[in-house]
Amino acid sequence: MKFLHPAGDHFTLINIYREYNQMRRSNVRPYVVERWCQDHLLDYSALEMACVIRGELLDIMKRLELPVSEPAVGTDENILNIKKSLLSGYFMQIARDVDGLGNYIMLIHKQVGQLHPNSGYCLNHIFPEWVLFHEFSVADRSCIRIATEISPELFMQMVPQYYFSNLPPSESKEILEKALVCTTNIAPPEDPPENQGKAAEEETSSASEQRCLIQ
Repeated sequence: MKFLHPAGDHFTLINIYREYNQMRRSNVRPYVVERWCQDHLLDYSALEMACVIRGELLDIMKRLELPVSEPAVGTDENILNIKKSLLSGYFMQIARDVDGLGNYIMLIHKQVGQLHPNSGYCLNHIFPEWVLFHEFSVADRSCIRIATEISPELFMQMVPQYYFSNLPPSESKEILEKALVCTTNIAPPEDPPENQGKAAEEETSSASEQRCLIQ
């Protein structure tokens, strides 16, 4: 409970990393750091690997001359930026609570799962309607691991259009389409059935012309 963050499990992991890094930099002996991890039921090797990966990313940013600044941890802007970053990579791993009881249906393949018992949301008996998750395992009691709450509006802001357009019809997709309309005041584009065949023919014709030009 010490490291729990109300914004979600990903932020709890950030809290754990920050605490570990402070302990690591406090000039204590390595066995003290390992003992600290054991006392808090944390994986010492995984945290060491996280430090290595972060260092490599910083080196890449410096080589590319990208600006590096201290994170404004805890601010609303920082939380929003982290959620945007997560969505840019994990937009395919979204689930919605369909009954308010923690039964989540996956947006892409419609399987049902529940948050892992060790999730901060479960520990606080909170079930967000929409979550981005890191892992879903059917073998492990259909559990969703490492989840963070998101909003439909933020999802629609970050999701690639090609992905959303190819989602199968569902109640969740209808909710997302309504969120798009509310945020942009623009209805999702729909081609009339009589125009779909014509559009396909034009696309085929255009593709043929492009092939000729390339040759």
